[in-house]
Formats: sequence, C-alpha cells, structure tokens
Amino acid sequence: MKIKNNENQMIILCGGKGKRMGVITKKIPKPLLKIGKKTIIEHKIKYYQSKGIKKFIFCLGYKSVLLKKFLSKRIKNAIYDDGGLSAGILKRIFFVKDHIKIDTLISYGDTLAKINFKNLLNNHKKSKCVLTIVVAPIQSSFGIVDWDSKNKAKKFEEKPTFNHFVGYSVISPNFFKKINNKIINLSDGKGIVEAIKYLIKKKQVNIYKFNNLQITINSKTELYNAKLKYNKYFTLNESNKK
Repeated sequence: MKIKNNENQMIILCGGKGKRMGVITKKIPKPLLKIGKKTIIEHKIKYYQSKGIKKFIFCLGYKSVLLKKFLSKRIKNAIYDDGGLSAGILKRIFFVKDHIKIDTLISYGDTLAKINFKNLLNNHKKSKCVLTIVVAPIQSSFGIVDWDSKNKAKKFEEKPTFNHFVGYSVISPNFFKKINNKIINLSDGKGIVEAIKYLIKKKQVNIYKFNNLQITINSKTELYNAKLKYNKYFTLNESNKK
C-alpha cells in the first residue's frame, strides 16, 4: 500500500513478549490487555486518530496472529509486518523501512502519551535531524549518591529530577542510511539504544520535551495503576483535541 505524502503515519511496536507481566501474557499479547472496556491498543489508536494520524504500521512478533486478527477488524488499510520472536526493536523498524517515505512517528505498544503530534512533527522537521526522541521529567524517589574508587562520596542529591525517554519518536526516511549496519541486528532493545548513542555522536538526535499525561504498562503494578487512573489517562475530551 502506498503512503500519500500528506498523510501522517505511525509505526506501533507491539512484537514483545511482555515477560514482566508474568502469566498474564502467556495467552494474550500485552497490547490486548484491557483498561476499562477497551484494550490498550484500542485506546492508543483512538487517541492517535483523534490527532489526525491516518496510516498505521504494526510491527508484530509475539502472538502476531491474534493481534492482526483483532486489529484488522477495527482499522482499515493498516500495514502488518511480523518480524518474528527474536527480532529487536530496531530490527522490527528496519523490516518496514520501505514504508518510511515521510517523517514517521513511532510508538511503543505499551505506552500512551497525550502528545501534540503536529507540533512534534514540525519540531522534528525544523531540527534537520534523522531522529527525534520524546523526553519527559521524572523525579527519583530516592537520594542519589555518587562515589570515587576509594568509596569516598563525591555527590549526594536528594530526589533529583531526570529526563527519560517516553517511548515516542520520529524518524526520517534516511534514518537507516545514517547508522552502522552492525547495530541493526542486535537483540532485544540493544539495537535501538546503540543507534541512539551512535546518532548522538553524529549530532543527529533531536529532543522534544514533553510534560503532559503519560502512562507506560510494563508490569502488573503499572497495569493495576492504569486501571485505577482510567478516566484521567484514557478519556478523550474536547480539551484534548488540539
């Protein structure tokens, strides 16, 4: 399927096994877990469509047949690519590189952040970088200590604030031309981490600061908290449709 240049598109990475969920994901992939009356992936798609995302590319792996069957009944003209069980995140993106003809949004399958995607894409374009990563502040619950080789404290900071990657990014069509091919085949999340480090050295990574509602569902505890905060995180109202 050809992608028109005037249509925003998003790659959704949903091929992982969700091991940190334990037995919950033995029979069902994590994106199909329910928060309220809808699955995680349905909440994501609903929000993305409300923000003008028209084309979706799903990078599948674990329980791919279940996911494709579920999604194909709910969304038209999507692209599905099964990268298998062993492919890392970067490899899954590499498998769909022929569909990346325009600046393309990327989202992890277990995250939802209420981002202004139009603004994000404009920010990426202005940066002239091949990669933009979305970062948000997070405050540590602990005092952070650093020390030297003789175990003498060098620094102590009480509950500092760090900036962390929230699982959203934008890549340009020439992204894979800028990175070392050896990185692509690294397992699990190592490839994407090394690619970001490599591109940072090349000054090709742009930062988009974000400080709004977000949720990541990596564990049973996070799933439980998401259900508690259902209305706050998953109810779309008119004020969010910007």
